[in-house]
Amino acid sequence: MRMCLYMFPPKPDRAILQDGDGGVHDGAPDFAMCKPGPPLEPHTGMRHSQGTFPPESTMIRLARLFAFCAVVGVASPAVAQPLMQLCRPVVTGASVALPAAYVPGDLPQGDAAAFLAGETDDCPQCDLKGAQLQRRDLSGADLRGADLSGASLHRARLLETQLDGANLAGANLNLADLKGASLLAADLRGALLYRADLSRAHLGDADLSGARLQNARLGQAEMWRTRFTGALAMATNLSAANLRGADLQLANFQGADFQRSDLRDASLTNGGFIGANFSSANLAQVSAFNADFLDADFLNARMANADLRNVRFDGAILTCVEFQNAILGRVQF
Repeated sequence: MRMCLYMFPPKPDRAILQDGDGGVHDGAPDFAMCKPGPPLEPHTGMRHSQGTFPPESTMIRLARLFAFCAVVGVASPAVAQPLMQLCRPVVTGASVALPAAYVPGDLPQGDAAAFLAGETDDCPQCDLKGAQLQRRDLSGADLRGADLSGASLHRARLLETQLDGANLAGANLNLADLKGASLLAADLRGALLYRADLSRAHLGDADLSGARLQNARLGQAEMWRTRFTGALAMATNLSAANLRGADLQLANFQGADFQRSDLRDASLTNGGFIGANFSSANLAQVSAFNADFLDADFLNARMANADLRNVRFDGAILTCVEFQNAILGRVQF
């Protein structure tokens, strides 16, 4: 089956894969017959009446075409090698083993009454269910293992707060400042995190299933093996985040920013990523069965060995994407 790459101005980086069967294919595509698409009028997207591109447009299209074909392993290396200079390689951290699961160990028992009275900020293992802690400054506090389920921490300051193993299920953390906070293995199921700032936070093995994270900031956060199943995370910033082995199944990340993030071995199955930005992200070995990437940006992304069956790439930018050994059965471009 022949599949070719087309570039449409005025967005020269937009790549659309099409085949002769309406855009859906089953099995490995044959790129051997790749050629530039129908000529288009520069800057307008209209057909060129003379049937030719201006010289610079021709070179750009051919360069990007051969670069893409080389990435998927069908273009001649001798021809494609100089053109691959247009593509920037994905740069990610070293391939090291993920940390072991969080073990709470022996924790002191805090004084809940003193904490609620404002006499202390530390309260490990305290029963604080439903506590009203709006706008309270608990930066650097020790709240490991505390039960804060259903608590209100709206606009609270929790910079570098220790919340490892804490129960924050159903808690209101809207607009809270959690920069650099440690929430290893924390329970955040159903938590409200609208516009919360979790930049550089540590959320390894945390459970955010069903959480509401719209417009939250998670840039450079450590989220290995974090669960986002069914979460609502539209327009969330996850740039340069570590999401290795994370579970994003059934989550809605429409318009989210995953630029330069590390998603190796993550599960994106049945997830919604419409208009998301994955440029320069590492998605090697991801499982993305039936995921929706409509209008997403994958410029310079890496998807080697990924399971992309039943994925929708309609309107996606796929320039310089690495698809080596990816499973592409019934992909819709």
